[in-house]
Amino acid sequence: MGTVFEVGAALLGACVGSFLNVVIWRLQQEDPRRRSLGGRSHCPHCGALIRWFDNVPVLSWLLLRARARCCGGRIAVRYPTVELLTAGLFWLLAAWPPFGSVVVAVPGGEAIDLTAAAAFALHALFLSFLVALSFIDFDTQLLPDVMTKPGMAIGLLAGLWPGLAGVLSNDPSTSVALRSLLASLAGLLVGGGVTWLIRAVGSAVFRREAMGFGDVKLMGMIGAFLGWQAALLTMFLGCVFGAVLGSVGALAGRGTVIPFGPYLAIGAVVAMFARGPILHFLFTTWPEWQRSNPTAPLWLAGFAVLSLFALFVLVRRGRRSG
Repeated sequence: MGTVFEVGAALLGACVGSFLNVVIWRLQQEDPRRRSLGGRSHCPHCGALIRWFDNVPVLSWLLLRARARCCGGRIAVRYPTVELLTAGLFWLLAAWPPFGSVVVAVPGGEAIDLTAAAAFALHALFLSFLVALSFIDFDTQLLPDVMTKPGMAIGLLAGLWPGLAGVLSNDPSTSVALRSLLASLAGLLVGGGVTWLIRAVGSAVFRREAMGFGDVKLMGMIGAFLGWQAALLTMFLGCVFGAVLGSVGALAGRGTVIPFGPYLAIGAVVAMFARGPILHFLFTTWPEWQRSNPTAPLWLAGFAVLSLFALFVLVRRGRRSG
């Protein structure tokens, strides 16, 4: 059943990715009538309705050879990329769940753990938000409120699910649900608050907006879903990924205008799946190495500051906040 669940999760992810393509495209339209997420999909070139057999994730793109059946307009590789990415993330979520396996062994066979299944659904929704926001940010340098604000609210509601964002304390006199909700609230405040502070400092240093306010709301959403420790780890990893990949892009001649949201999303995914090993390295393995290497903290601090400074230099742009 475990393999079947993983394959099913990947197929579900591909279908969700197909819907995310609609979300990404429609939320970028200036005409309010074209921003609605309801109704059937239309060809972006001629406006014709897309029939169901031409809307099968990935497969239709391959069979149509990246051309619309109705008018021959080119179908961007972005569409199967989003579908495959979402399918991969859902498969990863099923294969290496950060919350415990959905399929568990029981006497006489296997069964679905409903608690883990609910956690799977909430994390899948979180990953879907990250995918859609990342591609919108790539295109527009905006993180729209219509996604970040509901994301924060859903993250807080998800915090009612015991342990999803961790627990704020181990006090047995307080219910696990309340401690989990407080952990989610702390994650929202820490994620959004730290990002707002970094934004304020960067703007003061460069005397212009260093990053959009949409990044603050995105980090609030990430913290609400994953907790305050993962929010801080996400910010650190986002700065590192942004600085490294942004520098590579700049050296490749792609310019220095980059969105920060996708790198925060990458950091959030890494923090979500590898928080335990990374935190063990930072707070167990690393301190042991520090004791034998007194200059280690200076190296880490210098690397973090350098990454953040490089990122600010790359992100400098006249960006509107979402």
